[in-house]
Amino acid sequence: MALSTKAWRGWLVLTAGLLPLSYLGWQIIRLRSGEWDVLGPEPGRAIVFFTGSWAFNLLLAGLAISPLRRLGIKWPATHRRMVGLLAFSYATCHLLAYAAFLLEWQWREIASELVERPYLTLGMFAWLLLLPLAVTSHSYWQRRLKQRWKQLHALVYLIAVLAAIHYLLQIRSNWFEPVLYTVVAMLLLAERLWRKWWRKPSVRISAAQKLHISLK
Repeated sequence: MALSTKAWRGWLVLTAGLLPLSYLGWQIIRLRSGEWDVLGPEPGRAIVFFTGSWAFNLLLAGLAISPLRRLGIKWPATHRRMVGLLAFSYATCHLLAYAAFLLEWQWREIASELVERPYLTLGMFAWLLLLPLAVTSHSYWQRRLKQRWKQLHALVYLIAVLAAIHYLLQIRSNWFEPVLYTVVAMLLLAERLWRKWWRKPSVRISAAQKLHISLK
């Protein structure tokens, strides 16, 4: 039985989303087999950075779906939930990688780390906000929460801002990538604010004009 267009596109999105994780897994296998330089001099830090970068990539991809739909590219909207869950999965891997390779499961040090490194606090807060979005991503919760579901999932814009600051605060020498991610996040947020606050009055005026004409 042939797959529908929606189904094969879904598989394509899922496969593309898992490719970076598969690549990372292969690099770890090579590392454990004796190729010590495949992930650089600090493999643990490289894994943390890799998973964090892809969490941010997928978060931005999810935010770009609505602007793409307004430009006439509508099919990605069907797979928004999958993209969001992939972003959450990579963010969770990022958190676990940090706990395993940099913190070495020393949970007693978490409090001091959060105080000494503000970017960790922002990153943890962003992940905690992502958690309810992942849990309520199913259509069951959309039906149950109704309007509150949209309000809850609008937190994704705050999460993007927190992720951008989390990245910027870690700048040591290479500032290009953190700034690029931040600019893209801010552009997507600006598009959302423009559509929500600046464009609405004109829509209301247009509706009022139509009503006035119909009453003549």
